[in-house]
Amino acid sequence: MLNKVVRSLATVVVGVLLILLPGSAMDWIIRIVGAAFFLPAVISVVKLYTSRRSAATIQLVAISVIDVGSIAFGLWLMIAPATFAQLFVMLLGIALLLFSLFQLFVVFSTHKTTPLHWGFLIAPLLLAVAAVVILANPFDAVSAASVMLGICAVVTGLSDLVISIMVNRNNGSQIQKLYI
Repeated sequence: MLNKVVRSLATVVVGVLLILLPGSAMDWIIRIVGAAFFLPAVISVVKLYTSRRSAATIQLVAISVIDVGSIAFGLWLMIAPATFAQLFVMLLGIALLLFSLFQLFVVFSTHKTTPLHWGFLIAPLLLAVAAVVILANPFDAVSAASVMLGICAVVTGLSDLVISIMVNRNNGSQIQKLYI
């Protein structure tokens, strides 16, 4: 349950940031993604060259090349986030569409064991519509897409939180195992 609540609240926080700071929030999200590439790769390289384990030279070279690539890509994302803003919006649109389909699946699966109001279908359907709009025109306005994604994230996070609480009330529910 705690995992679901944290995920829902994180989604709401990201959504609020995207709504309140549409231009700079997208840059910060891209920088955070860059840090997610950069930091683990740096740690991996440091561990690789400071450990005394014997590994095949080919494996060391392959791991080093992948890590150096991740470090370079992470730095690029952190230093020049604007170059990736439009691509990132398109990727977020794809992720939003997939997440909306998952949300629809969860609502229908939950409905089998827990009576839900039809209003729970509104959020995933709005997410799907927003995803299609973003994917149809991802390169026009990054800030408008950012606000739209922010609204979708807030709605999704709150809907996800309510569904999680309702599923948690039915401890024996099969959907609880699926919806982690």
